[in-house]
Amino acid sequence: MEFSGGIERVRRRFGNDVEPWLAGLPERLAELARRWDLTLGAAFPDGNSAITMRAVLAGVPVVLKVTPDIEFAAEQVEVLRAFGRCAPEVLAAAEGALLLEFVDGVVGWPSAERFAALLREMHSAVPDPARIARRELASHSAEFFPMFRPLGPITAEHLRRAGEIRAELVVEQGKPVLLHGDLHRDNLLDAGGRGLVVIDPKACLGEAEFDAVDYVLGGPEDVAERRDALLRVSELDGERLEGWCRATAPLVAIGLVRQGRSIDHILTYMK
Repeated sequence: MEFSGGIERVRRRFGNDVEPWLAGLPERLAELARRWDLTLGAAFPDGNSAITMRAVLAGVPVVLKVTPDIEFAAEQVEVLRAFGRCAPEVLAAAEGALLLEFVDGVVGWPSAERFAALLREMHSAVPDPARIARRELASHSAEFFPMFRPLGPITAEHLRRAGEIRAELVVEQGKPVLLHGDLHRDNLLDAGGRGLVVIDPKACLGEAEFDAVDYVLGGPEDVAERRDALLRVSELDGERLEGWCRATAPLVAIGLVRQGRSIDHILTYMK
């Protein structure tokens, strides 16, 4: 069975401890296919914490996701269900496994108006976000910031200053909501009549502005113009959004460098 490089990404993510899980993966997939009456297809090419595969259930395309991180899988089930129609429907769940609605959508950023509407709906879908969130933005951001190292024109000084801004921002925040936590363009699908759908959340409790930073920084347009366009059609706090954009700009730039994409707009913004 071909996993399109997913095995190596999972191995890098979890280290040597994941080898027994990988060895038992074909058997686990076969067991889940029997349990849920699935016909398994090819794996999706992305993902670091899980193997995600196409499948068919009673003639309908679905998605099977399996991960060695049992707690993370359980969290994603709860978060996806909490986000309602903004996320794929969870059709079934088992230990370390999710069976999801297949969303036939296009990856990419929508208009500022549509993105603002998505944030409003997603962030208001959970009346008591503290009941679901298993981490706060302070600890969530502290976990991934150290994962980035200087690359290309992004220097250690850029990263040091970004870390300082992050530390200042998490001390006092606006109204907490259930954040997606990793809302980059590859985790947002435009499904036409189905609407905008978010996938693969790494949810946490924090202020809404954090979920907008990749949108502001991710386009080829001038960052300030893209930020202001979003602020005109949303209720986001401009000062807080600006702060989080400054804090994460070097990280987003490093991600774009890794993909071979232009970072000129972000470099100008970081000066």
